[in-house]
Amino acid sequence: MPAFVISRVQISDHVAMQNYMAKAPAGVAAHGGRYLVRTGDIECLEGTVDYDRVVVVQFPDREKALAWYNSEDYAPLRKTRWQSAAAHIIVVPGEE
Repeated sequence: MPAFVISRVQISDHVAMQNYMAKAPAGVAAHGGRYLVRTGDIECLEGTVDYDRVVVVQFPDREKALAWYNSEDYAPLRKTRWQSAAAHIIVVPGEE
């Protein structure tokens, strides 16, 4: 069953995040993931938006999604993100 990693990101250091955003796709692809949404073009229909970007990545399954997130190759990028943004990141199952 596919799994989706969904991120809402509030950026505090745009220069550092540009570096993160340039390098992240290679690691996602190496773990079988593909971006479905990667944007700052957000239109709020209900509630409030307190973040700058929304990212949705599809992986073949939850195990591959977690393998990417916990991988050694993603660790330095995750540290960059922690230092330059606040994020709310979840993994959820998709429909068959």
